[in-house]
Amino acid sequence: MHDMEVWQQFLEEDVIPQRNAQIRALHHYYVKNKAWIAAEFSALFDRFCQAVLARQQEGLLQKCAYIHISLLRTSLNEGHPVYMLEASDRETDGKVGLGPFRYEAGWIYGFAEAWDQGCEERRKRYMNRIERHSFEVWMKEQLYPFHVYMVHAARYAMDGVRELASFQEIEKDDSFEVRVGEYRDQEISESVYCVKERQRTSITCKGWLENKLDQDYIYEHIAGVNLMRGEYEGIDVNYTRFEEVTLTGSTLANSRMLGTRFERCVCDQADFQDCLVYDADFRDCDLTYARFDGVLGNRDYVAEAHGLVFGMNGVQFQGADLTYASFRGAKIAADFTGAELLEVDFTGADLTGSRMLERDALRVELTEEQRQMISWVKEPVHEHA
Repeated sequence: MHDMEVWQQFLEEDVIPQRNAQIRALHHYYVKNKAWIAAEFSALFDRFCQAVLARQQEGLLQKCAYIHISLLRTSLNEGHPVYMLEASDRETDGKVGLGPFRYEAGWIYGFAEAWDQGCEERRKRYMNRIERHSFEVWMKEQLYPFHVYMVHAARYAMDGVRELASFQEIEKDDSFEVRVGEYRDQEISESVYCVKERQRTSITCKGWLENKLDQDYIYEHIAGVNLMRGEYEGIDVNYTRFEEVTLTGSTLANSRMLGTRFERCVCDQADFQDCLVYDADFRDCDLTYARFDGVLGNRDYVAEAHGLVFGMNGVQFQGADLTYASFRGAKIAADFTGAELLEVDFTGADLTGSRMLERDALRVELTEEQRQMISWVKEPVHEHA
């Protein structure tokens, strides 16, 4: 067997299966502990924001444009996985040095270390056909499936962070973002919160979205516009935040909406058929007569080739008005607690992992099999997404 064939066998039979096993374990740990992880992160962020505010008051920092949460690769290589928090204005972005605020991420990279150790044991069985140094170089470029849990954790925590007085008091630029990535490497940096005070007009925004440009809308903040009866079918709005937007009668069928947030939006009669809605958030929205037929939004879907898991929190419908909405043939794990469910059509829907209030049990038309899929709770317990 040639060296390349040996390497490929090692990857396919040992490395990738072990990685996926560790990612599943990390995912389980994160989902079980995300509340306290968010609380711990928010406490650090509070102290950090107080320091940022002090720098602004001293004239050392202008309006804050970015907060970066950056993996320090050197520390990771030394066995100490930490993320550094840094704030910058438009002039200083990319120039800020190392700061004192560090988030300990051992709970993430302990699983990466276990993967490395498991692979090392298997590598030795190949009788030096695979060099340790070559494998280490390869491994250093394969950490994204682990790192992404810092992205998830920060994004999840932002609901609480936004309520912090210290965060609100920071003077922010018209365009402000919180990003998670690697120190001085913008290529893997991802936005977990974005605010844009300067918004397009309704007409301009509608035309922009109807162009269905590739990658242009991901992580965007779209607020206060009327986009009703728009033709947005097949659009990619992963992790976009729509705030107080009107989408009445709009078509968004076959769109990608991973982690998309709709905050106080009017989406009556909107067409979301066959969309990917993993972890989408529709809390407190008007969704009367909306169509979610064929959507995919179940929990814990594993893309094994990439070592990624989708469906961290389920789809959020708490407090939404879903009167006469349709979920025919949908596969969705959703929180419907506190939602208005009058005449909702769940024909053929897989509702595994969904939650509803006990008081809605007799109001919703479901098969006995569907009723067994649902967790019935007495009162809504609001969990942010």
